[in-house]
Amino acid sequence: MATFVLVHGFWLGGDSWDAVLPPLDEAGHDVIALTLPTSPETTFADHLAVVTDAVQGATAPVVLVGSSAAAKHVLAASGELPDHIAVTAYVDTLPQPTTGSDEHAGEVIPFDWDLLTPEEQRDLTDEQRTWIESTAVPYPAQVTRDPWPLDERAYDVPALVIGTGFDEATLGEWRAQWPASFAVLDRVSDLRWAWLPTSHWPQLTRPQELARILLEVTPAGG
Repeated sequence: MATFVLVHGFWLGGDSWDAVLPPLDEAGHDVIALTLPTSPETTFADHLAVVTDAVQGATAPVVLVGSSAAAKHVLAASGELPDHIAVTAYVDTLPQPTTGSDEHAGEVIPFDWDLLTPEEQRDLTDEQRTWIESTAVPYPAQVTRDPWPLDERAYDVPALVIGTGFDEATLGEWRAQWPASFAVLDRVSDLRWAWLPTSHWPQLTRPQELARILLEVTPAGG
């Protein structure tokens, strides 16, 4: 048995994983879907504390899953608690530097469809789009700006990248355009890939398939 700790990215909360929970639960695993603080003064340290508390409180080896902007949280937690985490999964995102980013100014990042590519919006039904618009919460921008000193043990935690809003061709283009951004990715010693063409949020648009992929990397007997 394993404990899945699920971490959302911008705008959504723990309930965005609701459709993924039943298959994981039916397979005999514990599941913790976190909802991170959203007040404008929230820092990255505040977010990371929620994640590491959940990991430390787990009674079984942890599969730490991060969606989108939670890549920063997953990699940082891997460095803080490498012995607690059996495998990490990056959902439509990549292991990324934990250095701060000045991309987002102001206190919060409001929800905006224009921040998503057409590929990242595919398969979303009208009902799902309405749900996202009605439940989206502005994301604290300071979380993205705060740097975090990464413990290099993070690179030795097995990792899975699940590409949904991007594909292998896009990945190659990104590597050519921003080679320095792939320095972290290239240092992960045990990196696997899975492709699930759908929206930026496969937990909404293809939850059964996402759960299947996650179960495939769960340590046997874990």
